[in-house]
Amino acid sequence: MRSTIAFPVACALALACCGCGGTGKDTAPPAGQAAESSAPKLETRWLRGLWDSDVRKVLPKERITCEGPKKEGPSTVWGCEWGTPLNSYKVRYYGSAPGKIEYIIATVTQGDQPKDDRVLPLFTDLAGLHFEGAEPVKAREWVRTTLAAGGNTVFGAAKFKLAGDVVKRTLEIKASGSEW
Repeated sequence: MRSTIAFPVACALALACCGCGGTGKDTAPPAGQAAESSAPKLETRWLRGLWDSDVRKVLPKERITCEGPKKEGPSTVWGCEWGTPLNSYKVRYYGSAPGKIEYIIATVTQGDQPKDDRVLPLFTDLAGLHFEGAEPVKAREWVRTTLAAGGNTVFGAAKFKLAGDVVKRTLEIKASGSEW
């Protein structure tokens, strides 16, 4: 009985020591080459998981005029506008398809007693959009703290840019690998 157990154990130990898994193939990469990751690469040309309807959901429901989708060069564009004669809001977003949004630009223009509290709700809602690799909490906080000074940053799979002055402010959100 002792020899019937010893032989399989000895074979298993021999295979383990020589690094063979029993497949007969060398699983290590050749010298000087790194092993390829089995994780799929993150698509960065668009904000993966963000749809045109997701952008539309964070915009006001009343007194808004939207158009699109319509072709503009190689891209599709959607646009929405609302406001008063003195204060206007404009959001345009671009992509190659409804589920492949690459670029969002929002502009708020104020003519009477400009206030950042007219800008923040829209910009923080847009910064908080959910897509693969998004960091909505950090993005919203960055918008709140950076609105007056403006600037650029990256959160996950998106580049953010705040620009302008108290009369006209712009927020841009762009997929990190986008051509825009």
